Amino acid sequence: MLSQLLYKDHPLAHPTEGYENSLLNIKREDVIEFYNNFYIPNNSTLIVVSDLEPSKSIEIVEKFFSKWQKKVLNIKQISDINYPKGKEVYIYHFPGINQAFVFLGSKGISRDNKDFNKFRIVNYILGGSGFSSRIVKTIRVKYGYAYWAYSRIDGGYKRYNKVFEGSFIAGFSTKVESGNHAIELLLDEINKAINEGFKEDELRSAKSYYEGSIARQGQTYSQVANIIFNAKLWNLPYDYWIKDIEEIKKLNLNEVNETAKKFLPKDYVILVLADTSQFKFDLKGFDKVEIRNFKLNEN
Repeated sequence: MLSQLLYKDHPLAHPTEGYENSLLNIKREDVIEFYNNFYIPNNSTLIVVSDLEPSKSIEIVEKFFSKWQKKVLNIKQISDINYPKGKEVYIYHFPGINQAFVFLGSKGISRDNKDFNKFRIVNYILGGSGFSSRIVKTIRVKYGYAYWAYSRIDGGYKRYNKVFEGSFIAGFSTKVESGNHAIELLLDEINKAINEGFKEDELRSAKSYYEGSIARQGQTYSQVANIIFNAKLWNLPYDYWIKDIEEIKKLNLNEVNETAKKFLPKDYVILVLADTSQFKFDLKGFDKVEIRNFKLNEN
């Protein structure tokens, strides 16, 4: 549901699993047509990671794929994303649930952005590092409002030569009566990161995490294949994941704080899912606050 509010009429608003109505309207002929149009060699990348000799791997690939024929690929152009302008809140009334589920979404950056590693650090300190993150320390540890709270970023999407920025997402669940204050706390932590920045000890902790975790991303064949795929997709150097570590180790606090100012959200959409008969949300200072009834599969 957050993707619908964040991406609005863009195709990315449509969930990959579809809606009940759309799935019921898909016919066998539709699946066959889609397969024939898009499952073609000139629309594919084959990555092989194994302990076989390269010549043997090539032999196997040629055996099974040499007769795969190219076709004309008809690509529909997709428009740019119209991200929210301003601060929007949508409260969905869901009768019977005893929690308030809150999610904030905004424009992020793409994986090939030169500031991606800096933004990784920003997110780690703010809400991406579990109990050591600022959001969790405030909303869960200090106030006891939530069992889980977080923020995350993604690397965006690339459709052929068109790049779509990723998103910044933050969220938590809490008792409905603490929802107002918890939302204020979340926004306050984001604003403090933008206006005041982070501290040296927070940067050291984030660097230590990524120096250890990124190196473990190439331990299995499937992980190596994923690294190669991302390099191909985003036009990154083949050893970009090692270069990521080197870049992160060199980052200074000023660079990270400037990245927080540049990319953390000033415009965003907030989704609240709760039983509003139990508690009235009093949210002020936003450009738009709208209450709706929750309808499953409304699209």
